[in-house]
Amino acid sequence: MGASQSNQFVNRTRMEQQEDDVPPLQPDEANRIKPYIPRGPPTMQRLETFEEKAYRKFMEQPLVPIGCMVTAYFLGSGIKSFYQRDSARSQKMMRARVGAQFATLLTFVIYMGTSSFDLTLAPMYQASKKRKEEQQQTEQASQQGGNAGTQR
Repeated sequence: MGASQSNQFVNRTRMEQQEDDVPPLQPDEANRIKPYIPRGPPTMQRLETFEEKAYRKFMEQPLVPIGCMVTAYFLGSGIKSFYQRDSARSQKMMRARVGAQFATLLTFVIYMGTSSFDLTLAPMYQASKKRKEEQQQTEQASQQGGNAGTQR
């Protein structure tokens, strides 16, 4: 028997031992496992057109498209000054373009950060604390209602 054959034999016996260690499914566990039954094609959702998406994005983040328009203005004005051989104004417009690009990018990052940033500390703890307070309030209300009925 070669070395590779003995390794295969050892690996096979280890796998068989691991399979033997797994207990068989109990009847109640077998009932919980449901096979996948396809229920037809998924429902189709209407795709958003370009205009609808642009309008939605503009309403969600109005400063980003405004920043893009300002950047485009400075770029166009700088190129126009370059063609007119006004180098001082061309340089000024290109510097303003870089500033507008930076402001637009910064605005975009801020919008993304605020949409994904959650200020609640330990949200699971806060939710459980809120549930406990609600339970205490309902218990107090039921006790007050029960006490009012016994006083009559």
